[in-house]
Amino acid sequence: MLLKLQQVTFGYGLPLAKPLDMEVLAGQVVALVGENGCGKSTLLKTLAGMIAPLSGVLELEGRSLAGYSLRELSKKAALVRMGLVAPAEMTVREFVSLGRSPYAGFLDGRSAEDEQVINQALTEMDVYAFAERKVAELSDGERSRVYLARALSQQVKLLLLDEPDAFMDIPRRKNLFVTLQKLSREKGMAVVLSTHWIDYGEKYADSILAFTSQGNLEFAPAARARELGLLKWAEV
Repeated sequence: MLLKLQQVTFGYGLPLAKPLDMEVLAGQVVALVGENGCGKSTLLKTLAGMIAPLSGVLELEGRSLAGYSLRELSKKAALVRMGLVAPAEMTVREFVSLGRSPYAGFLDGRSAEDEQVINQALTEMDVYAFAERKVAELSDGERSRVYLARALSQQVKLLLLDEPDAFMDIPRRKNLFVTLQKLSREKGMAVVLSTHWIDYGEKYADSILAFTSQGNLEFAPAARARELGLLKWAEV
C-alpha cells in the first residue's frame, strides 16, 4: 500500500466533498476527473502535502503525511502543474537537474549517479534531443514533458499531475498515458493525474477517482467506473 486515505476531507475552510476513503498500490495509475472548478487541483495539493486535510488520516507508505519533513517528502512525492512560468535563461537539462536537489549535499553538486538519473528522465519523456535549449523557448507541449522529466528525476514514489495533457496533441496525449502506465509499473510509483480526457483514463488508468454531479468523490476500478455511474456527470 503506497497511498491511503481514511475519511479525508479537504478544502479551504469548508470541505469540497464528503469524506474520502481510498487505497492506491505502488505501480497503479489513478485518473482524477470532474468538471472545472470542482476541486481537483485542491485535492492534488492535499495529497502533495501542500495543504493539510481538514479531517481524516492521510498516509504515504504507511506513515502520516504530516510526519514527513519537507526534504523527506520531496523524495517521496512530486506535484507537477503545467501553468508554471518557464525559467527565462535555464536550459532543459539545468531545469530537470533541479529534481536532484533533495539528494544534494551542502554545495548542491551533481554526482555521476545524479547525471545518470537526469539523462534517463530526459530520455523517458523524449526531451533529450533538446536538452541544451532554453525551457522558455519551447512549445507548451514540449515544456509539459520537461516538467514531467524534472519530477521523474526526483525518483519519487507518488507522482501527482495536474492536467499534464492539457497542451498536447492527440498522439502525444496517448503516448503520455502509455508512458505513465509503463513507468508506474517499472518504477513502482503511484500516479494520480487529473484529466478531462475520460476515455484515456478508462483505457490506461487502473482506477477512476471522480467528482460526481452530487459533489461527492467516488473511487472505483477504471473498468467499472462507467457501469457504477462515476462518469454520468460527463454524459450529454
